[in-house]
Amino acid sequence: MTRRLFAILLLSLPLYATAREGKLEVRFLAERIPNDLGPIALVVEDARSEPFDLPMNNLSPPQTPPARAFRLLALDHNRPIASITLPEQGDSFVALLISSPKGGYSSVVMPYRNPKFRPGDIYFHNLADKTVVGFVGTSKFVLPPEKSTVLTPKGARAEKFYDVGLGVREKEGDRVLATTRWPEDKLARFYVFFYVEPVKERITYRAVDEFVDPEKPGA
Repeated sequence: MTRRLFAILLLSLPLYATAREGKLEVRFLAERIPNDLGPIALVVEDARSEPFDLPMNNLSPPQTPPARAFRLLALDHNRPIASITLPEQGDSFVALLISSPKGGYSSVVMPYRNPKFRPGDIYFHNLADKTVVGFVGTSKFVLPPEKSTVLTPKGARAEKFYDVGLGVREKEGDRVLATTRWPEDKLARFYVFFYVEPVKERITYRAVDEFVDPEKPGA
């Protein structure tokens, strides 16, 4: 599946109680990564996680944050690059990081465990300011701003791929964003994020896949 991700200004870090060690976990994915970024860590005051590299084309291994509110610190520069607050409910999340025009990243946090998000499914999340529309095979979706949906695609071709069309709903009509093909894959689930690209200020999308253990779908 093609691989491409997102928006919000950095937030000041509120005070939260430290999470119980090993209870919380967060996986990360970045829209883009500066060449000189280097390793990062999750920090709250003097507490910090083990260093890791921020990925662009896949979800990171699960990281254990020191609290439900924390900062991402670029260790080579000793510079905070994002502030993240996890929801009060739940213990496993995905944090999507979008480059901010002012530097660093804004973040969008979503639950990682979702029993409705199964192998072969596609999770669409619209971070743009306009409605996006599309089809995967014979399955269609209409997604307003700030909304998400899980789509179970149908209508794969005999060659084991889906015809895909993605678009943006404009006043003049629907504008084509992309036409492509995505493989039929029952051992992966897919994340697709629509967002406003911060440099050209145009709506684009990013897609990544994640292997799913058939014995633990949605886990």
